Amino acid sequence: MQPYQLVKDLRTGVTSTQPSDVIDGDLDAFMAAALSQRVTGERVDVEDVD
Repeated sequence: MQPYQLVKDLRTGVTSTQPSDVIDGDLDAFMAAALSQRVTGERVDVEDVD
């Protein structure tokens, strides 16, 4: 994580600038994008989830 403060799911394009939140379990945006991609087959562009 150092020196960058970013978590990015390369499969869906979802990013978060709060890695500590992601480590603590705030995965809702990542899971929603993955499920949406699985249903539609399209990549979901969601950027900068805070």
